[in-house]
Amino acid sequence: MAVMILFEMNAPTRFQWDDTSQSYKSKHPFGCYVMDSVLRASLPQGYEVCGTDIDKYIGKKSRGGTHTYLFTNNYVDFLTSFDVDFLTLIKGGNNVILAFDENSYYYGATYVRDELEFSLYSFDYNYMGHNYYKKVLSDRTYYDTIRWQGDGKFAAGSYVINHAFCGYALSLSQSYRTLATLRRANGPTYVLSEESTTTIAGIRTYGNGKVVVVSMPLLFTNYGILNDTIRPLVLRLLSECGDKPVVRYDQTLINWDIDNEDSEQEEGSPLHYLLANRPLRWAFYLALATLVAFVFFSARRRQRVIPVVKPPVNHMMDFVKQIGGIYYKHHDNVDLLAKKYATFSNEVRTKAMIDIDNNDQIDDELLALSNRTGIPINELQQHISDVKNAIQATSISDKRLQQLIDVMNDIMHRINI
Repeated sequence: MAVMILFEMNAPTRFQWDDTSQSYKSKHPFGCYVMDSVLRASLPQGYEVCGTDIDKYIGKKSRGGTHTYLFTNNYVDFLTSFDVDFLTLIKGGNNVILAFDENSYYYGATYVRDELEFSLYSFDYNYMGHNYYKKVLSDRTYYDTIRWQGDGKFAAGSYVINHAFCGYALSLSQSYRTLATLRRANGPTYVLSEESTTTIAGIRTYGNGKVVVVSMPLLFTNYGILNDTIRPLVLRLLSECGDKPVVRYDQTLINWDIDNEDSEQEEGSPLHYLLANRPLRWAFYLALATLVAFVFFSARRRQRVIPVVKPPVNHMMDFVKQIGGIYYKHHDNVDLLAKKYATFSNEVRTKAMIDIDNNDQIDDELLALSNRTGIPINELQQHISDVKNAIQATSISDKRLQQLIDVMNDIMHRINI
């Protein structure tokens, strides 16, 4: 029994790409188990998940101050699934983040969309279902670019994102301030005559509250919060309403205890399941009695003293200083640049799976690197050519050496974003 339990606990499980429920208990890529855990520990004003009793929850919370409510499209009719007046909730000083796509848009309350002055449209007719997500996420050749518009909180920045998330765009009125735009690149499932820029997130004030509209609901998932590229974008969107505690509405969470705000959904523990079945209960008692007997008879065994072993001394810093002193003494900039380029090309090959030393397919490799970093391919070709030519030279000045090293560091920085 013990061997079987250990085997089942350590056996790998397959991700279910068709689970887009964004449920609080789903550990699949498009669930929210990990995201809820991270945000609960990260947001300074607090973070909660509310279930089907949101009417009573909002009524009780309204007496204790205003909040930021996060609604994602893990269900249909999210604008009409509870009795609270949605617009009155915002006018009262609460903030609302709406992350939605076609389901919640087409089936939601029309008067809310009209009053808040936004609409949604699709620019990718291949954006269809869960097989599309799994197929496109596995293709790392094509990437779109999200441009965050600078404001008083955050500076402008660019984020490279897989186009599986980018199927819809927003049409906003002039009362909105654009937070982020999307620049699409030609991909395997669509062909654009030229790169196009569309709005994917905006914010406006409504009454005493704020409304943030996002056309990428899958950003707020386990995949989004664990992805090093997407996570900063998610946190920036939440920070737009970060002055209040955040409450995420999850329809899959039921039996919310409104009188105990710290309680979670009651679930049976493994021990409760064992004791509820007679054969398993007696097997557990027998295993526990055997363990007690083992401890009793082995308590008198003397333990051998484990000697204290001093860890080996780390001479790495001395080695680095010695190598640096040699380069400083001989002032061999060409050899130093060659060592830096070897390290740079190896990191690009390891982290981005791009071999810039493959002269037979250098154009394809540089194109992939351009899609990954957002640097135009002509600039990349010039940078790589300058470095290789400098390595073949007899000498190189200190200023030129620093320029070439800065170029390689900038490329690695864009890969690591």
